[in-house]
Amino acid sequence: MDLPDYYSEGALPLADILSSLSYALDLTSGYSSGHAQRTCLIGLRLASVLGLPQYNVNSLYHALLMKDAGCSSNSARMAEIFGTDDIQVKRSMRTANWSNTLEAMRTAAANVLPGGSAIARLKKLIEMTSHREEISDGLTETRCDRGAQIALQIGLGEDAALVVRHLDEHWDGHGSPYHLKGDAIPLLARIACLAQTMDVFYVAHGVDAAYEVIMRRCGTWFDPELVRAAARFKSDYKFWGSLATAHTEMLSNLEMRNALDDASEERIDAICSAFAGIVDAKSPFTAEHSSRVRDYAVQIGQQMGIMGRRLTLLRRAAQLHDLGKLGVPNSILDKPGKPTPEEWAVIREHPRNSFLILARIRGFDRLAEIAGAHHERLDGNGYHRGIGASELDLDMRILAAADVFDALSAKRPYRDALPLQTVYEIMDKDAGAALDPDCISALKFVYPAQVPQPSKEDCVPLAA
Repeated sequence: MDLPDYYSEGALPLADILSSLSYALDLTSGYSSGHAQRTCLIGLRLASVLGLPQYNVNSLYHALLMKDAGCSSNSARMAEIFGTDDIQVKRSMRTANWSNTLEAMRTAAANVLPGGSAIARLKKLIEMTSHREEISDGLTETRCDRGAQIALQIGLGEDAALVVRHLDEHWDGHGSPYHLKGDAIPLLARIACLAQTMDVFYVAHGVDAAYEVIMRRCGTWFDPELVRAAARFKSDYKFWGSLATAHTEMLSNLEMRNALDDASEERIDAICSAFAGIVDAKSPFTAEHSSRVRDYAVQIGQQMGIMGRRLTLLRRAAQLHDLGKLGVPNSILDKPGKPTPEEWAVIREHPRNSFLILARIRGFDRLAEIAGAHHERLDGNGYHRGIGASELDLDMRILAAADVFDALSAKRPYRDALPLQTVYEIMDKDAGAALDPDCISALKFVYPAQVPQPSKEDCVPLAA
């Protein structure tokens, strides 16, 4: 299969990839779509007012796009603590002053165990109150440290990693998780904390509300010097108006973007691996799912004669096929019972979200098509598009088979892993209707259900 000319080594700017994939992080962190991009633009505007050197600006640029890379790592724990939708809890916490005990408890009370009895909710709330700082620091440390590790993994550098690690520290030392104070907090992290808060309130209530909040939290959450710097562009209505609708274009047109690296093949692979890990970290039941599906898809593809750049594309599509699952709450992902019709509707949206996120990346059009089709069926009864055999090419069929194979052979919240023989029996029943029989045959060749036992003649006695 021919690939676009721009899908070649060194031709794809790193910033394009990170900017587009930031939409996946918005899904799981409870922010509105485009939050990371808008935060990046606000942060860069602050850097411009402060006159920061270019190397600082580059680190800030990358860090703000990837600041929520660790958000999926505390999702299961947050859902367990609150007994509800982790994404909704995160969304509620965005506008709360969680360093204020009373406000934090009000927010917790509004979210804990919805639908539970009054006694159960009160008991849970008392338990949370008695361990409030421990819980807050634990959740934040998990998220920020994991995010910093990912920043290093994809080569963004130590300065960018420090921004992510200290994103939620506050000027007065009452932030989280390390309670750093004042100038002990890296400057770029202070900028990031201010920028993300401004975007949250700007989107929710407008420019005046954003400035009202940062003025009210000046000296507590935020460095007073940064608040004064932000005040210098409050009346820039062109900036704020453009931010509402054109943040992607604004990032793409930044002059400083030309100073950033193009993504090498190795860097693209590192990013794919990192985001596969972000997806799999969301639930204990999806640990290493994306990497296993990647391996299965590659092995099926090799058996069916796929090689070279096409195999690379299939491998990356397999790694990133479940990006959209970051938007599915853990209350659904980790549910031990059968999902309700409403929950199924949420689950069925994740391939569409995977496609939409990946399609934003110039040169990833084909990759997005493959990844977005991993729940389609040959008979047209799959999702999200409901397309059939005539529109499902071999690469799509391979990924679908690899995904089903892992879903059946791995442990799930509602059952243990199935024996390989049982896995193939189930897949064979769907051969021709849902799954491509040739892909199943390739799997069986690589992973035979029956391993031949050695004969007596083949056995060598152990030495006495």
